[in-house]
Parts: sequence; C-alpha cells; structure tokens
Amino acid sequence: MDIDLEAGLHPTVHKAISALQVGDKLTWLTCFTASAKLFDNGKRRGFHQFSRDHVGMMYFTTIEHVDRDGRGMRGWLHLGDDEEIVAYFKFRIDTAEMCSRLDVSRLEGDRHFPLLGDR
Repeated sequence: MDIDLEAGLHPTVHKAISALQVGDKLTWLTCFTASAKLFDNGKRRGFHQFSRDHVGMMYFTTIEHVDRDGRGMRGWLHLGDDEEIVAYFKFRIDTAEMCSRLDVSRLEGDRHFPLLGDR
C-alpha cells in the first residue's frame, strides 16, 4: 500500500505502521515490548492475539492526520472483506524507544467506538 508514512511519524511508529502495511508480523512485534498492552476504545485486549489475528489482514489505505508528537494517527483502515473504516491508533513509546501500549478505536464523526467490536 503506497501511502506517505514519512509525514511526521515517530521512528518506532513509522516502523510499526510500515510493517502493518505489508503484513510483516515479525517486524511489527519487534516494535513492541514483551509486555505491550492493547486497548480497544479503552477496553483491554490481548496484544499478541491482535497481532496474530489482524496484522496481515488490516492496513491503512490513507493517513489523514498525524498527531503533533508523531505517536498517533487517524486514517482509513482496511479490515478485510472490503470493509474500510476510519480508525485511530495511538502508540505509547517507552525510554528504550519501544512501544509499550497501543490504543486503537474506530471513529464515527467525533465519537470513538471499539475497533474490534465487542468480542
């Protein structure tokens, strides 16, 4: 997927999103600490299960906004089965420049909803 990932992303976020775009699970996982946490619209989910089940299936088709600190982004996310949604990903980076937490959500207008549904 050819989108501009150079637009102000933190280097670790850039590496993780680049891996997500091509479905490279190994590179994706190297961006995160062993105890990385995933929160889907505030609800704790299994990070490793998310990585196993969704990296390689989802990717951004457009990036519409990158947060000022380069750790959060909003754009159109392809989920599979021709479904695309507007999604927000926010990465928390630790002192070793690895991601220790990922917050994701689906956006509809100004409201946030679970990205993965109520599973």
